[in-house]
Amino acid sequence: MQKYALWLILFFSSAVFCQDQLVLKHETEFMPTHSNRFSAALGLNPSLTKSSNITNFTFSLAKKLENFWLDGTLALTSGVFRELSANNAAATGATDAQLEDQKNTLMTIGIGIARESQYAQTLLPIENLYEMMAANLTYNSYKEDYSGKTFMGPGLIAKFSLYKKFNDYFSAGGHFNYNLAVVERDENTANETTSNRSLTLGFVTVGVDLSFYL
Repeated sequence: MQKYALWLILFFSSAVFCQDQLVLKHETEFMPTHSNRFSAALGLNPSLTKSSNITNFTFSLAKKLENFWLDGTLALTSGVFRELSANNAAATGATDAQLEDQKNTLMTIGIGIARESQYAQTLLPIENLYEMMAANLTYNSYKEDYSGKTFMGPGLIAKFSLYKKFNDYFSAGGHFNYNLAVVERDENTANETTSNRSLTLGFVTVGVDLSFYL
């Protein structure tokens, strides 16, 4: 599922960030008019029967540039191990059975760019719709609670949000986030290889997104 989710993010991002973007519908009063944006989002596992297996809070602070937003992100995630990663026994020192239902925490900070577009306004019969797409490079701290080990490393977040604008100061809608990170713990022995102490994290969340423009 992660492969298809990433493909969709990349496909839509290429359309939005393209220099020769088609203008499907433009209304000067449509887009937020302020230069600062604060967003708070709650995300869950997209599986309806396992939605509580991942809980994610994402906070974004953005500054409007000429054609883009400079986007900073802080994300706090709690999730069961099997939804976030596959076990690397050499890195965790635990078996799959010991880890799969263990809830762990991930803290992510990131910086990137975002851009608004208006495709949804044309495709859907709802006034004042717009979407925001963002890509952030991140640094991550993952606490694996069974062993007490902390894994740290770089990653990325791809974010897609569909908003309805209620006024110049407030928009609300839904979001779809894809998170990917490669994290590693400290060496237990001298010359321990990176592959023996690293984990790859990858997961999708969907949820609600509230944005305030200042």
